[in-house]
Amino acid sequence: MGVRVLLGGVLGVFDRVQLVAMCQVSVMARLFVLAGFRVLGGFAVMAGGLVEVLGRFMMVMMNFVLVAHGKLLHRR
Repeated sequence: MGVRVLLGGVLGVFDRVQLVAMCQVSVMARLFVLAGFRVLGGFAVMAGGLVEVLGRFMMVMMNFVLVAHGKLLHRR
């Protein structure tokens, strides 16, 4: 099912693509550059989210260690 949806999307795009004249190649190059910036921006957002999740995980682990260590100190 997923393959048919993917192929339908790709074939739909190919169906709409027209031959590009040589003078319009620079326009296509600019579009590819803009698409590349969009991909890099998405990657940066994803990496920032990963850093945030790892930071929160470390905060939870440190709180767990400090609470466990505090309980061990009070048992003496």
